[in-house]
Amino acid sequence: MSLAYLVGGMMIFLRSLGVVLQLPMIAGRAIPIPLRLGLCVCLTVVLAGVVPAGPFVLAAWPLIVAAAGEIIIGLALGFVVRLAFGAVEMAGRAISTEVGLHAQPGMGVPEPAHEPLAALLSAFAVVLFFLSGAHRGVLTAFAVSFRHASAGQAIFDSGAAEVLIRRTALLIEVGLRIAAPFIALNFLVTLAFAVMARAVPKTNVFILSLPARSLLGLGLLASACALIARYLSIEFADTPLRMLLLLPPR
Repeated sequence: MSLAYLVGGMMIFLRSLGVVLQLPMIAGRAIPIPLRLGLCVCLTVVLAGVVPAGPFVLAAWPLIVAAAGEIIIGLALGFVVRLAFGAVEMAGRAISTEVGLHAQPGMGVPEPAHEPLAALLSAFAVVLFFLSGAHRGVLTAFAVSFRHASAGQAIFDSGAAEVLIRRTALLIEVGLRIAAPFIALNFLVTLAFAVMARAVPKTNVFILSLPARSLLGLGLLASACALIARYLSIEFADTPLRMLLLLPPR
């Protein structure tokens, strides 16, 4: 086994590490570190024999620069994949607020136990990701990325920054499109109970509106699952192409 082969395998491992670090939580828990490292090792073993490796300068500083570049490219590729799940998480938190199922504000990081609706939508997105075969597309795009930027020769396309900005803007758009029916529902419920409060002043509309908003919101969620799945399927299908747009054309 040559030294160049080992260095090339290390570069593949570092790029895969950047992608695996961006994997979403499953069942409200982060993937354990040993499992992440195992996935990186598996990808390295599979691709080490077929990935073209660039010429390496076997010196400390060039290898450090090449390793840092591989990690940055991996993080960028994983970030593009992670954005689709980020849209669902943002929509879940917005929906939780609109239907009255959000946690009380505090100084700590939001936890899935305190945001059951957001955790449910995130789990739904993960299941749909694997059911639609999007994971195969992501793995294929990761392997093809070495044709655009060979191992140890990490380089971005000149329009990579614009792609990331547009992709982040699309995240906000998709999240708002998913949450839009629930925002409209909250407005209609608030308007209806405001009219009721004017018609029947002695009615405690605040107490009555909370369960009504929650029940109507959950009913709308049950009927909107197909629409949410359609939005996510489109995003998952486009993710491999958007990953490769970060890299220079072949």
